[in-house]
Amino acid sequence: PHLVRVTESIVATYAGLPADFRALAAAARELAIDHARRWGADASLRTLADAVARHVQERTQQGGYRPYGCALVLAGRDEHGCGLYRVDPSGWYAPWRATCVGEGAPALSEKLAEGFDELRDLDAARARLVELLAAEDRVVAVAAVAADGALDSALDLEPNATVAREAVAAAGETDET
Repeated sequence: PHLVRVTESIVATYAGLPADFRALAAAARELAIDHARRWGADASLRTLADAVARHVQERTQQGGYRPYGCALVLAGRDEHGCGLYRVDPSGWYAPWRATCVGEGAPALSEKLAEGFDELRDLDAARARLVELLAAEDRVVAVAAVAADGALDSALDLEPNATVAREAVAAAGETDET
């Protein structure tokens, strides 16, 4: 799967090697469990992103190990609100309002930034993502973390212009071409 739950309120997705993502998602779960045991509270999204980034960076320097071959995106909701973090294979991480990873990420990031502030609700944001990614003939993976931490409508879609038109139409932005 392209989307996995790390904690009750944090999900992860990736670009790169699927096996490395599975290993990194398992490591993120272990780091979250260790934090909860040690501190008696769930790790915030920033704390978990920092711990995962440190783990990834350590792998770049350990003998007998190769670095992880995937970039990770962590999204979730905690006591500070909604958040989105990207962790690169080097161990660098940063918070984002909207981001993407993988082939063509810089161009797609620019397109995501265009008109980002006009997206008023989840449906409009979801439709914009589906529209951009389907137009690029890419697999679309969209998820939303609800206020109570529930994973709201995760979906993996194969590239399909019809799906993009339907999603855009559902958001009230029809384009009949």
